Amino acid sequence: MRKSKFTCIAVFLLILIVIAGCGSNSPDAKQAASTDSSGAKPAAERVYKHAMGEAKIPVKPEKVVTLQYVSQLLSIGVKPLGGPANLLKDLGEKAAVIENIGEGGKYNFEKILELQPELIITGDVEQETYDKLSKIAPTVVVPWMNHDVFGHVKVMGDIMNRQSEAEAWSTAFRAKFQAVREQLQSIIEPGKTAAIYNIRPKEIYVYGVRNFGFTIYKALELTPPPPVKKEIEKDPNFWAVPVSLEQLPEYASDYLFVSTFGDDDSKKRLDEISKTALWANLPAVKNNRVYMLNLDTWFGYTPHDIEKQLQEIVSLIKKS
Repeated sequence: MRKSKFTCIAVFLLILIVIAGCGSNSPDAKQAASTDSSGAKPAAERVYKHAMGEAKIPVKPEKVVTLQYVSQLLSIGVKPLGGPANLLKDLGEKAAVIENIGEGGKYNFEKILELQPELIITGDVEQETYDKLSKIAPTVVVPWMNHDVFGHVKVMGDIMNRQSEAEAWSTAFRAKFQAVREQLQSIIEPGKTAAIYNIRPKEIYVYGVRNFGFTIYKALELTPPPPVKKEIEKDPNFWAVPVSLEQLPEYASDYLFVSTFGDDDSKKRLDEISKTALWANLPAVKNNRVYMLNLDTWFGYTPHDIEKQLQEIVSLIKKS
């Protein structure tokens, strides 16, 4: 009798174990076990199409390394984990705690790997570089020449899922342009033309709306010389065109902004050009409306570079 009783109890316990086992194999139980073991659900992803293909990126990335767009990311409130040495140097204290990942084709891939980014954003790179970066983290390529300053920030907002921050920055930046125009409206007459010359040892470049030209033509709203205006109409991101000394009268203007490429040979070349009759007969030269631009300040094309240019252009013109 006792043996029969124990047998019944054993059978009953076995049935309970089987039932429990079946329950643990249900979809809900598996999901719960997966969630419990990992401690958190995997981050949601989306497919982002870019210049060199597609990348599965987090819906709202946080840990990002960039080979190009440090200033643009800072403008939307994102501090990248790492960026190129030259850009970090230009940003000074604003780049505090951002790690140096090398620059210009000499990137420190081991450092990038060490930072453990969940996303890498770069400008134009070779396929070999792209492949190396993609092995570290999903990589998005944003070609530099495809966008202006506002476009760069907008694209960063799209990638980082911070569209509202990008729009707010754009609105505030355009307001700064308006403020600069108001400060100079009593000095610069509406409708006046301006040309931008960059003197190099063997070439003269006349600039369009990028680099030097962005502040001059977009912020001050000065009009380019006819040949430059024609190029901008064909290409809204028109950069520059090399011209000969004999062609300078074709690019004459009411205001003239001049820079050298930063070396002694370029300065010597400017000195030679400035002694010619062609130079002396330019309208801006005749009317003492020639302004020298510092290459370090004016060659940059990031939001922070433009900020510096806006500050300098006011003092530069008011002093004249």
